[in-house]
Amino acid sequence: MLFGSVFFGAIALFMGRNAMVNERGLIINGLIHLEPSGATIFYWCMAALSAVFVVVAVPAFFVGLLSSQHVILTSTEISAPKFGFSGKATVVKLSDIKSLSVQEIQKERFLNIQHANGNLSINASFLPDKAAFEELCSTLAERVSVQARG
Repeated sequence: MLFGSVFFGAIALFMGRNAMVNERGLIINGLIHLEPSGATIFYWCMAALSAVFVVVAVPAFFVGLLSSQHVILTSTEISAPKFGFSGKATVVKLSDIKSLSVQEIQKERFLNIQHANGNLSINASFLPDKAAFEELCSTLAERVSVQARG
């Protein structure tokens, strides 16, 4: 998030500066031809869009930095953040879990928990390392099967 904030902040400044001093037209990929006024509007739009990304990324950075993201597994329930920047944890009783699955999306692994009240996805990055994620998956599967039998 910090890198994104700096990157889009630089883009916003660059595009804003281009918009202020623009006197030329713009050709985009040889397909779109803009007159100087259209190019200026394009530069302002890109500056504004980049600024919006900064406005979103800076608070998200601090929320991520200051929030305590914990995954807690007990003998009766699992507690985890609903999503990456969630300040409140979602608590699911093991007896309410219908299914578990591990999914990989662009090298990111997720433990998907389908339960009586919806779904909960736990990103592997919430845990200290790959081994901790694997241990969580196996321990949770074991405890859910014990709950189902008992």
